[in-house]
Amino acid sequence: DDAAAAGEVKEDQKEASGPAPEALAPVSDARMSFRAILKSVVKIYCTYTEPHFSLPWQMKRQDSSTSSGFVIPGRRILGNAHGVAFQSVVRIRKHGASKKFVARVLHVGHECDLAVLTVDEDAFWEGLVPLELGSIPNLQDNVNVVGYPTGGDNISVTQGIVSRVGVGKYSHTEESLLAVQIDAAINAGNSGGPAIRENKVVGVAFETLDDAENIGYIIPTPVIEHFLKDIERHGKYMGFCSLGLHWQPIENMGMRAALQVKPSKGRKAGDRNLGILVRKVEPLSDTNKVLRPNDVLLEFDSKPIASDGTVDFRDGERVLFSYLVTSKYVGDSAELTFVRDGKRMKARVALKRGNYLVPTHMYDRKTSYFIYGGLVFTHLSFPYLDAEYGKKWDKKAPIKLCDYAFFGIPKQRAEQVVILNQVLISDVNIGYESFSNCKLYKVNDIKIHSLAQLVEVISSAKSKFIRFQLEADHLIVIDVKQAKASHADILRQNNIPSDISDDLRPHLGKRGAR
Repeated sequence: DDAAAAGEVKEDQKEASGPAPEALAPVSDARMSFRAILKSVVKIYCTYTEPHFSLPWQMKRQDSSTSSGFVIPGRRILGNAHGVAFQSVVRIRKHGASKKFVARVLHVGHECDLAVLTVDEDAFWEGLVPLELGSIPNLQDNVNVVGYPTGGDNISVTQGIVSRVGVGKYSHTEESLLAVQIDAAINAGNSGGPAIRENKVVGVAFETLDDAENIGYIIPTPVIEHFLKDIERHGKYMGFCSLGLHWQPIENMGMRAALQVKPSKGRKAGDRNLGILVRKVEPLSDTNKVLRPNDVLLEFDSKPIASDGTVDFRDGERVLFSYLVTSKYVGDSAELTFVRDGKRMKARVALKRGNYLVPTHMYDRKTSYFIYGGLVFTHLSFPYLDAEYGKKWDKKAPIKLCDYAFFGIPKQRAEQVVILNQVLISDVNIGYESFSNCKLYKVNDIKIHSLAQLVEVISSAKSKFIRFQLEADHLIVIDVKQAKASHADILRQNNIPSDISDDLRPHLGKRGAR
Protein backbone atom coordinates (compact mmCIF):
# COMPACT_ATOMS: atom_id res chain seq x y z
CA ASP A 1 0.00 0.00 0.00
CA ASP A 2 3.02 2.24 -0.04
CA ALA A 3 2.30 5.05 -2.49
CA ALA A 4 5.88 6.14 -3.16
CA ALA A 5 8.89 4.46 -4.67
CA ALA A 6 12.07 4.29 -2.63
CA GLY A 7 13.59 7.04 -4.74
CA GLU A 8 10.70 9.38 -3.92
CA VAL A 9 11.17 8.72 -0.21
CA LYS A 10 14.83 9.72 -0.41
CA GLU A 11 13.92 12.78 -2.45
CA ASP A 12 11.40 13.87 0.20
CA GLN A 13 14.02 13.47 2.92
CA LYS A 14 16.45 15.56 0.90
CA GLU A 15 13.85 18.30 0.40
CA ALA A 16 13.24 18.40 4.14
CA SER A 17 16.67 19.99 4.59
CA GLY A 18 15.76 22.89 2.28
CA PRO A 19 13.76 26.06 2.94
CA ALA A 20 11.08 26.65 5.56
CA PRO A 21 12.96 25.38 8.64
CA GLU A 22 9.94 26.19 10.77
CA ALA A 23 8.19 23.20 9.19
CA LEU A 24 10.90 20.74 10.15
CA ALA A 25 10.36 20.29 13.88
CA PRO A 26 7.54 20.86 16.35
CA VAL A 27 7.69 23.95 18.52
CA SER A 28 7.31 24.05 22.28
CA ASP A 29 3.95 24.50 23.99
CA ALA A 30 4.98 28.01 25.01
CA ARG A 31 5.28 29.11 21.38
CA MET A 32 2.24 27.19 20.16
CA SER A 33 -1.15 28.91 20.14
CA PHE A 34 -4.52 27.72 18.95
CA ARG A 35 -4.36 30.27 16.12
CA ALA A 36 -1.08 28.66 14.94
CA ILE A 37 -2.75 25.26 15.14
CA LEU A 38 -5.56 26.44 12.86
CA LYS A 39 -3.02 27.62 10.29
CA SER A 40 -1.49 24.14 10.21
CA VAL A 41 -4.80 22.44 9.39
CA VAL A 42 -5.33 22.17 5.63
CA LYS A 43 -8.10 21.19 3.25
CA ILE A 44 -7.39 18.30 0.87
CA TYR A 45 -9.06 18.11 -2.55
CA CYS A 46 -8.90 14.70 -4.21
CA THR A 47 -9.97 13.74 -7.74
CA TYR A 48 -10.24 9.95 -8.01
CA THR A 49 -11.45 7.14 -10.25
CA GLU A 50 -12.54 3.84 -8.75
CA PRO A 51 -12.45 0.49 -10.57
CA HIS A 52 -15.72 -1.15 -11.57
CA PHE A 53 -15.59 -4.48 -9.74
CA SER A 54 -18.64 -5.96 -11.47
CA LEU A 55 -17.28 -5.05 -14.93
CA PRO A 56 -13.56 -5.44 -14.17
CA TRP A 57 -12.33 -4.12 -17.53
CA GLN A 58 -13.97 -0.73 -16.82
CA MET A 59 -13.42 2.19 -14.45
CA LYS A 60 -16.21 4.18 -12.83
CA ARG A 61 -16.95 7.81 -13.57
CA GLN A 62 -14.35 10.27 -12.23
CA ASP A 63 -15.40 11.84 -8.94
CA SER A 64 -14.01 14.19 -6.30
CA SER A 65 -14.02 14.59 -2.53
CA THR A 66 -12.61 16.80 0.21
CA SER A 67 -11.04 15.95 3.54
CA SER A 68 -8.78 17.53 6.13
CA GLY A 69 -5.15 17.13 7.16
CA PHE A 70 -2.48 18.78 9.28
CA VAL A 71 1.22 19.53 9.14
CA ILE A 72 3.70 17.21 10.86
CA PRO A 73 7.53 17.44 10.98
CA GLY A 74 9.54 16.91 7.80
CA ARG A 75 7.44 18.98 5.37
CA ARG A 76 4.70 16.39 5.56
CA ILE A 77 0.93 16.41 5.95
CA LEU A 78 -1.01 13.70 7.77
CA GLY A 79 -4.53 12.85 6.67
CA ASN A 80 -6.88 9.91 6.15
CA ALA A 81 -6.23 7.15 3.65
CA HIS A 82 -9.86 7.16 2.53
CA GLY A 83 -9.44 10.84 1.63
CA VAL A 84 -6.90 10.01 -1.09
CA ALA A 85 -7.93 6.48 -2.14
CA PHE A 86 -7.80 5.84 -5.91
CA GLN A 87 -6.40 9.35 -6.30
CA SER A 88 -5.58 10.80 -9.70
CA VAL A 89 -4.80 14.35 -8.56
CA VAL A 90 -4.53 15.69 -5.01
CA ARG A 91 -4.43 19.41 -4.19
CA ILE A 92 -4.16 21.14 -0.83
CA ARG A 93 -5.36 24.55 0.35
CA LYS A 94 -4.06 26.32 3.45
CA HIS A 95 -6.35 27.92 6.03
CA GLY A 96 -7.28 31.45 4.96
CA ALA A 97 -5.80 31.05 1.46
CA SER A 98 -7.39 30.68 -1.96
CA LYS A 99 -4.63 28.94 -3.90
CA LYS A 100 -4.59 25.15 -4.12
CA PHE A 101 -1.16 23.47 -4.29
CA VAL A 102 -0.58 20.16 -6.06
CA ALA A 103 0.39 17.46 -3.54
CA ARG A 104 2.10 14.08 -3.72
CA VAL A 105 0.97 11.05 -1.75
CA LEU A 106 4.04 9.53 -0.12
CA HIS A 107 2.66 6.69 1.97
CA VAL A 108 -0.75 5.17 2.55
CA GLY A 109 -1.81 2.82 5.35
CA HIS A 110 -5.30 1.72 4.48
CA GLU A 111 -5.58 -0.61 7.49
CA CYS A 112 -5.13 2.31 9.90
CA ASP A 113 -6.79 4.82 7.52
CA LEU A 114 -3.79 7.18 7.49
CA ALA A 115 -1.83 8.82 4.69
CA VAL A 116 1.25 11.02 4.43
CA LEU A 117 1.42 13.72 1.74
CA THR A 118 3.81 16.48 0.79
CA VAL A 119 3.85 19.61 -1.38
CA ASP A 120 6.95 20.38 -3.44
CA GLU A 121 6.45 24.16 -3.69
CA ASP A 122 8.37 26.02 -0.97
CA ALA A 123 5.76 28.80 -0.88
CA PHE A 124 3.23 26.37 0.58
CA TRP A 125 5.23 25.86 3.78
CA GLU A 126 5.57 29.54 4.66
CA GLY A 127 3.98 30.27 8.04
CA LEU A 128 3.14 26.63 8.78
CA VAL A 129 4.14 25.04 12.08
CA PRO A 130 4.12 21.26 12.50
CA LEU A 131 1.80 19.97 15.21
CA GLU A 132 3.04 17.80 18.04
CA LEU A 133 1.51 14.47 19.02
CA GLY A 134 0.24 14.04 22.58
CA SER A 135 -0.96 11.01 24.52
CA ILE A 136 -4.26 9.12 24.56
CA PRO A 137 -6.90 11.32 26.23
CA ASN A 138 -8.60 10.08 29.38
CA LEU A 139 -12.31 9.47 29.73
CA GLN A 140 -14.26 12.71 30.12
CA ASP A 141 -11.40 14.79 28.66
CA ASN A 142 -12.44 17.64 26.36
CA VAL A 143 -11.04 17.63 22.81
CA ASN A 144 -11.42 20.07 19.92
CA VAL A 145 -11.86 18.56 16.44
CA VAL A 146 -10.56 20.86 13.70
CA GLY A 147 -11.30 20.40 10.00
CA TYR A 148 -13.31 21.33 6.95
CA PRO A 149 -16.67 19.50 7.15
CA THR A 150 -19.53 19.86 4.72
CA GLY A 151 -21.81 22.84 5.19
CA GLY A 152 -19.22 25.49 4.46
CA ASP A 153 -15.82 26.18 2.97
CA ASN A 154 -14.01 27.63 5.97
CA ILE A 155 -12.34 25.83 8.85
CA SER A 156 -14.57 24.46 11.60
CA VAL A 157 -13.90 23.70 15.28
CA THR A 158 -16.17 21.42 17.30
CA GLN A 159 -15.76 20.32 20.89
CA GLY A 160 -16.44 16.90 22.33
CA ILE A 161 -15.84 14.69 25.34
CA VAL A 162 -13.98 11.38 25.29
CA SER A 163 -16.54 8.71 26.16
CA ARG A 164 -14.77 5.44 25.35
CA VAL A 165 -11.37 3.97 24.46
CA GLY A 166 -11.10 0.47 23.02
CA VAL A 167 -10.34 -1.78 20.09
CA GLY A 168 -12.85 -1.41 17.27
CA LYS A 169 -13.23 -2.11 13.58
CA TYR A 170 -12.15 0.68 11.23
CA SER A 171 -14.84 0.87 8.55
CA HIS A 172 -12.32 1.70 5.83
CA THR A 173 -10.86 -1.84 5.80
CA GLU A 174 -12.54 -3.75 8.65
CA GLU A 175 -9.22 -3.81 10.55
CA SER A 176 -9.52 -3.93 14.34
CA LEU A 177 -7.31 -1.30 15.98
CA LEU A 178 -7.39 1.02 18.98
CA ALA A 179 -9.93 3.84 18.62
CA VAL A 180 -11.28 6.68 20.77
CA GLN A 181 -14.99 7.52 20.83
CA ILE A 182 -16.02 11.14 21.31
CA ASP A 183 -19.36 12.96 21.27
CA ALA A 184 -18.25 15.66 18.81
CA ALA A 185 -19.87 15.74 15.39
CA ILE A 186 -17.56 14.32 12.70
CA ASN A 187 -19.10 14.93 9.28
CA ALA A 188 -17.92 14.33 5.72
CA GLY A 189 -14.88 16.51 5.11
CA ASN A 190 -13.84 16.43 8.79
CA SER A 191 -11.90 13.23 8.21
CA GLY A 192 -8.17 13.67 8.62
CA GLY A 193 -8.44 16.71 10.85
CA PRO A 194 -6.68 16.73 14.23
CA ALA A 195 -8.33 16.28 17.60
CA ILE A 196 -6.58 18.78 19.88
CA ARG A 197 -6.12 18.78 23.64
CA GLU A 198 -3.76 21.19 25.41
CA ASN A 199 -2.39 22.29 22.02
CA LYS A 200 -1.29 18.78 21.10
CA VAL A 201 -2.78 16.28 18.65
CA VAL A 202 -4.41 13.41 20.53
CA GLY A 203 -6.04 11.81 17.50
CA VAL A 204 -7.14 12.05 13.88
CA ALA A 205 -10.87 12.25 13.07
CA PHE A 206 -11.86 9.45 10.71
CA GLU A 207 -15.43 8.15 11.01
CA THR A 208 -18.81 8.44 12.68
CA LEU A 209 -21.42 5.93 13.83
CA ASP A 210 -24.32 5.47 11.45
CA ASP A 211 -27.85 6.03 12.76
CA ALA A 212 -26.53 7.82 15.85
CA GLU A 213 -26.17 11.45 16.77
CA ASN A 214 -22.85 13.06 17.69
CA ILE A 215 -20.87 9.84 18.04
CA GLY A 216 -17.54 10.10 16.28
CA TYR A 217 -14.22 8.32 16.37
CA ILE A 218 -10.61 9.44 16.28
CA ILE A 219 -7.46 7.46 15.55
CA PRO A 220 -5.37 7.69 18.76
CA THR A 221 -1.69 8.60 18.85
CA PRO A 222 -0.34 5.04 19.40
CA VAL A 223 -1.78 4.04 16.01
CA ILE A 224 -0.48 7.24 14.39
CA GLU A 225 2.99 6.72 15.87
CA HIS A 226 3.02 3.08 14.76
CA PHE A 227 2.22 4.16 11.20
CA LEU A 228 4.93 6.84 11.13
CA LYS A 229 7.59 4.70 12.84
CA ASP A 230 6.80 1.81 10.51
CA ILE A 231 7.64 4.07 7.55
CA GLU A 232 10.76 5.32 9.34
CA ARG A 233 11.93 1.77 10.06
CA HIS A 234 11.34 0.20 6.67
CA GLY A 235 11.23 3.14 4.28
CA LYS A 236 7.65 2.19 3.47
CA TYR A 237 4.42 1.16 5.15
CA MET A 238 4.48 -2.54 6.08
CA GLY A 239 1.19 -2.86 7.93
CA PHE A 240 -0.01 -4.20 11.26
CA CYS A 241 0.78 -7.61 12.71
CA SER A 242 -1.55 -10.54 13.17
CA LEU A 243 -1.08 -13.54 15.43
CA GLY A 244 -2.96 -15.71 12.93
CA LEU A 245 -5.25 -17.47 15.37
CA HIS A 246 -8.99 -17.70 15.96
CA TRP A 247 -10.11 -17.88 19.58
CA GLN A 248 -13.06 -17.94 21.92
CA PRO A 249 -13.53 -16.95 25.60
CA ILE A 250 -13.30 -19.60 28.33
CA GLU A 251 -15.75 -18.37 30.92
CA ASN A 252 -17.43 -21.73 31.55
CA MET A 253 -15.87 -23.47 34.55
CA GLY A 254 -16.63 -26.91 33.12
CA MET A 255 -14.65 -26.10 29.98
CA ARG A 256 -11.76 -24.75 32.06
CA ALA A 257 -11.68 -28.00 34.05
CA ALA A 258 -11.77 -30.11 30.89
CA LEU A 259 -8.88 -28.11 29.41
CA GLN A 260 -6.97 -28.46 32.71
CA VAL A 261 -6.54 -24.71 33.16
CA LYS A 262 -5.81 -23.83 36.78
CA PRO A 263 -6.53 -20.43 38.38
CA SER A 264 -3.52 -18.13 38.32
CA LYS A 265 -1.84 -17.59 41.67
CA GLY A 266 -0.97 -14.21 43.13
CA ARG A 267 -3.92 -12.41 41.51
CA LYS A 268 -7.18 -11.02 42.82
CA ALA A 269 -9.92 -13.55 43.41
CA GLY A 270 -12.06 -12.23 40.58
CA ASP A 271 -9.15 -12.05 38.15
CA ARG A 272 -7.57 -15.49 38.42
CA ASN A 273 -9.28 -17.14 35.47
CA LEU A 274 -6.90 -16.40 32.63
CA GLY A 275 -6.68 -17.77 29.11
CA ILE A 276 -8.58 -18.01 25.84
CA LEU A 277 -9.25 -21.12 23.78
CA VAL A 278 -7.37 -21.50 20.49
CA ARG A 279 -10.00 -22.65 17.98
CA LYS A 280 -7.97 -22.51 14.80
CA VAL A 281 -4.48 -21.45 13.72
CA GLU A 282 -3.85 -20.08 10.23
CA PRO A 283 -1.48 -22.35 8.28
CA LEU A 284 0.63 -19.49 6.86
CA SER A 285 1.30 -17.90 10.26
CA ASP A 286 4.40 -18.55 12.35
CA THR A 287 2.03 -19.26 15.24
CA ASN A 288 1.03 -22.46 13.42
CA LYS A 289 4.45 -23.89 14.36
CA VAL A 290 3.71 -23.40 18.06
CA LEU A 291 0.01 -23.44 18.91
CA ARG A 292 -2.60 -26.10 18.21
CA PRO A 293 -6.40 -26.13 18.43
CA ASN A 294 -7.57 -26.60 22.06
CA ASP A 295 -4.46 -24.94 23.48
CA VAL A 296 -5.20 -22.20 26.01
CA LEU A 297 -3.30 -18.94 25.47
CA LEU A 298 -2.51 -17.35 28.85
CA GLU A 299 -0.06 -14.52 28.15
CA PHE A 300 1.30 -12.39 25.33
CA ASP A 301 4.78 -11.06 26.11
CA SER A 302 4.21 -11.81 29.83
CA LYS A 303 0.96 -9.78 29.86
CA PRO A 304 -1.93 -11.89 31.23
CA ILE A 305 -4.94 -12.41 28.96
CA ALA A 306 -8.25 -12.68 30.80
CA SER A 307 -10.80 -15.35 29.97
CA ASP A 308 -12.78 -12.81 27.89
CA GLY A 309 -9.73 -11.97 25.73
CA THR A 310 -8.93 -8.62 27.33
CA VAL A 311 -5.77 -7.22 28.91
CA ASP A 312 -5.06 -4.36 31.30
CA PHE A 313 -4.86 -1.06 29.44
CA ARG A 314 -5.02 1.81 31.91
CA ASP A 315 -6.22 2.09 35.45
CA GLY A 316 -9.71 0.61 35.46
CA GLU A 317 -9.78 0.06 31.67
CA ARG A 318 -9.35 -3.09 29.61
CA VAL A 319 -9.04 -3.69 25.87
CA LEU A 320 -8.84 -6.76 23.63
CA PHE A 321 -5.42 -8.39 23.63
CA SER A 322 -5.15 -7.80 19.88
CA TYR A 323 -4.06 -4.29 20.88
CA LEU A 324 -0.77 -5.81 22.07
CA VAL A 325 -0.33 -7.69 18.80
CA THR A 326 -0.99 -4.68 16.57
CA SER A 327 1.42 -2.60 18.64
CA LYS A 328 4.24 -4.76 17.28
CA TYR A 329 5.97 -4.23 13.93
CA VAL A 330 6.24 -6.70 11.05
CA GLY A 331 9.29 -8.86 11.75
CA ASP A 332 9.10 -8.49 15.54
CA SER A 333 8.67 -11.54 17.75
CA ALA A 334 6.55 -12.22 20.83
CA GLU A 335 6.59 -14.73 23.65
CA LEU A 336 3.44 -16.81 24.11
CA THR A 337 2.55 -18.58 27.33
CA PHE A 338 -0.02 -21.33 26.93
CA VAL A 339 -1.41 -24.52 28.44
CA ARG A 340 -1.52 -27.82 26.56
CA ASP A 341 -2.84 -30.96 28.24
CA GLY A 342 -2.43 -29.34 31.63
CA LYS A 343 1.20 -28.34 31.07
CA ARG A 344 2.27 -24.70 31.08
CA MET A 345 4.55 -23.92 28.09
CA LYS A 346 6.30 -20.95 26.49
CA ALA A 347 7.47 -20.27 22.93
CA ARG A 348 8.44 -17.32 20.71
CA VAL A 349 6.76 -16.60 17.39
CA ALA A 350 7.57 -14.21 14.56
CA LEU A 351 4.82 -11.73 13.78
CA LYS A 352 3.68 -11.05 10.23
CA ARG A 353 1.05 -9.09 8.43
CA GLY A 354 -2.30 -10.89 8.31
CA ASN A 355 -3.22 -13.13 5.38
CA TYR A 356 -6.76 -13.00 4.05
CA LEU A 357 -8.32 -15.43 1.61
CA VAL A 358 -10.83 -12.74 0.61
CA PRO A 359 -9.34 -9.21 0.64
CA THR A 360 -11.31 -6.73 2.74
CA HIS A 361 -10.24 -3.87 0.48
CA MET A 362 -8.80 -3.24 -2.99
CA TYR A 363 -7.79 0.39 -2.62
CA ASP A 364 -5.33 1.84 -5.14
CA ARG A 365 -5.36 -1.41 -7.13
CA LYS A 366 -7.02 -2.30 -10.41
CA THR A 367 -9.24 -5.36 -10.63
CA SER A 368 -7.72 -8.57 -11.96
CA TYR A 369 -9.75 -10.47 -14.56
CA PHE A 370 -9.46 -13.01 -17.37
CA ILE A 371 -11.90 -13.74 -20.20
CA TYR A 372 -11.99 -17.04 -22.09
CA GLY A 373 -14.77 -18.19 -24.41
CA GLY A 374 -16.98 -15.41 -23.06
CA LEU A 375 -16.48 -16.58 -19.47
CA VAL A 376 -15.39 -13.69 -17.25
CA PHE A 377 -13.27 -14.71 -14.26
CA THR A 378 -12.20 -12.52 -11.36
CA HIS A 379 -11.50 -13.09 -7.66
CA LEU A 380 -13.71 -12.62 -4.63
CA SER A 381 -13.24 -9.53 -2.44
CA PHE A 382 -15.35 -7.39 -0.14
CA PRO A 383 -15.54 -4.60 -2.77
CA TYR A 384 -16.68 -7.16 -5.36
CA LEU A 385 -19.49 -8.36 -3.09
CA ASP A 386 -20.44 -4.74 -2.41
CA ALA A 387 -20.60 -4.02 -6.15
CA GLU A 388 -22.71 -7.11 -6.86
CA TYR A 389 -25.09 -7.11 -3.91
CA GLY A 390 -24.94 -3.64 -2.34
CA LYS A 391 -23.88 -2.36 1.07
CA LYS A 392 -25.83 -5.10 2.85
CA TRP A 393 -24.23 -7.87 0.83
CA ASP A 394 -23.73 -9.96 3.96
CA LYS A 395 -27.52 -10.46 3.97
CA LYS A 396 -28.04 -10.73 0.21
CA ALA A 397 -25.04 -12.59 -1.24
CA PRO A 398 -25.03 -16.41 -1.54
CA ILE A 399 -24.19 -18.10 1.75
CA LYS A 400 -21.13 -19.84 0.31
CA LEU A 401 -19.59 -16.56 -0.84
CA CYS A 402 -20.23 -15.00 2.57
CA ASP A 403 -18.67 -18.05 4.20
CA TYR A 404 -15.49 -17.57 2.16
CA ALA A 405 -15.48 -13.85 2.97
CA PHE A 406 -15.87 -14.18 6.73
CA PHE A 407 -14.32 -17.54 7.55
CA GLY A 408 -12.03 -18.45 4.65
CA ILE A 409 -8.38 -19.09 5.54
CA PRO A 410 -5.65 -19.28 2.88
CA LYS A 411 -3.62 -22.48 2.86
CA GLN A 412 -0.95 -21.30 0.41
CA ARG A 413 0.64 -18.03 -0.69
CA ALA A 414 -1.35 -15.83 -3.08
CA GLU A 415 -4.42 -18.05 -2.79
CA GLN A 416 -7.68 -16.54 -4.06
CA VAL A 417 -11.32 -17.51 -4.44
CA VAL A 418 -11.67 -17.49 -8.23
CA ILE A 419 -15.17 -16.50 -9.35
CA LEU A 420 -17.04 -16.87 -12.63
CA ASN A 421 -18.33 -13.31 -12.74
CA GLN A 422 -20.65 -13.64 -15.75
CA VAL A 423 -21.00 -15.21 -19.19
CA LEU A 424 -20.84 -12.94 -22.26
CA ILE A 425 -23.25 -14.72 -24.55
CA SER A 426 -21.95 -16.22 -27.78
CA ASP A 427 -22.35 -19.43 -29.78
CA VAL A 428 -19.40 -20.96 -27.93
CA ASN A 429 -21.13 -20.70 -24.54
CA ILE A 430 -24.82 -21.21 -25.36
CA GLY A 431 -26.58 -22.85 -22.42
CA TYR A 432 -24.23 -21.41 -19.80
CA GLU A 433 -25.56 -17.84 -19.74
CA SER A 434 -27.35 -18.32 -16.39
CA PHE A 435 -24.11 -18.97 -14.50
CA SER A 436 -22.78 -16.04 -12.48
CA ASN A 437 -20.91 -15.49 -9.20
CA CYS A 438 -19.96 -19.15 -8.95
CA LYS A 439 -16.71 -20.38 -7.44
CA LEU A 440 -14.39 -22.11 -9.89
CA TYR A 441 -12.93 -25.32 -8.45
CA LYS A 442 -11.11 -27.09 -11.28
CA VAL A 443 -10.05 -26.67 -14.89
CA ASN A 444 -9.34 -29.92 -16.77
CA ASP A 445 -9.25 -31.66 -13.36
CA ILE A 446 -6.58 -29.26 -12.05
CA LYS A 447 -7.56 -27.56 -8.80
CA ILE A 448 -7.51 -23.77 -9.21
CA HIS A 449 -6.23 -21.61 -6.34
CA SER A 450 -5.64 -18.26 -8.08
CA LEU A 451 -6.35 -16.26 -11.23
CA ALA A 452 -2.66 -16.42 -12.17
CA GLN A 453 -2.77 -20.21 -12.08
CA LEU A 454 -6.02 -20.22 -14.10
CA VAL A 455 -4.32 -18.21 -16.85
CA GLU A 456 -1.32 -20.56 -16.88
CA VAL A 457 -3.48 -23.69 -17.03
CA ILE A 458 -5.67 -22.44 -19.89
CA SER A 459 -2.83 -20.89 -21.93
CA SER A 460 -0.80 -24.10 -21.77
CA ALA A 461 -3.70 -26.51 -22.40
CA LYS A 462 -3.30 -28.88 -25.36
CA SER A 463 -6.73 -30.54 -25.26
CA LYS A 464 -9.60 -29.88 -27.68
CA PHE A 465 -11.94 -28.93 -24.87
CA ILE A 466 -11.57 -26.93 -21.65
CA ARG A 467 -13.65 -28.29 -18.75
CA PHE A 468 -14.60 -25.87 -15.95
CA GLN A 469 -15.90 -27.45 -12.75
CA LEU A 470 -17.92 -25.00 -10.64
CA GLU A 471 -19.56 -25.18 -7.23
CA ALA A 472 -22.38 -27.69 -6.72
CA ASP A 473 -20.65 -29.88 -9.37
CA HIS A 474 -21.85 -27.70 -12.25
CA LEU A 475 -19.82 -28.24 -15.42
CA ILE A 476 -18.99 -25.93 -18.33
CA VAL A 477 -17.23 -27.31 -21.40
CA ILE A 478 -15.76 -24.94 -23.99
CA ASP A 479 -14.63 -26.02 -27.47
CA VAL A 480 -11.08 -24.63 -27.84
CA LYS A 481 -11.27 -24.15 -31.62
CA GLN A 482 -14.66 -22.42 -31.39
CA ALA A 483 -13.46 -20.24 -28.48
CA LYS A 484 -10.51 -19.03 -30.53
CA ALA A 485 -12.72 -18.22 -33.51
CA SER A 486 -15.29 -16.25 -31.48
CA HIS A 487 -12.86 -14.51 -29.13
CA ALA A 488 -12.43 -11.22 -31.05
CA ASP A 489 -16.18 -10.92 -31.73
CA ILE A 490 -17.03 -11.34 -28.05
CA LEU A 491 -14.66 -8.55 -27.05
CA ARG A 492 -15.89 -6.26 -29.83
CA GLN A 493 -19.60 -6.83 -29.11
CA ASN A 494 -19.10 -5.98 -25.43
CA ASN A 495 -16.70 -3.10 -26.07
CA ILE A 496 -13.95 -4.75 -24.01
CA PRO A 497 -10.44 -3.45 -24.80
CA SER A 498 -8.55 -6.47 -23.46
CA ASP A 499 -9.29 -10.04 -22.45
CA ILE A 500 -6.88 -9.93 -19.50
CA SER A 501 -5.79 -7.44 -16.85
CA ASP A 502 -2.22 -6.18 -17.04
CA ASP A 503 -1.10 -7.90 -13.83
CA LEU A 504 -1.96 -11.33 -15.27
CA ARG A 505 -0.19 -10.96 -18.62
CA PRO A 506 3.15 -12.38 -17.38
CA HIS A 507 1.31 -15.66 -16.65
CA LEU A 508 0.11 -16.13 -20.21
CA GLY A 509 3.28 -17.90 -21.31
CA LYS A 510 2.75 -19.16 -24.85
CA ARG A 511 -0.92 -18.21 -24.45
CA GLY A 512 -2.00 -21.61 -25.80
CA ALA A 513 -5.51 -22.00 -27.24
CA ARG A 514 -7.88 -19.05 -26.91
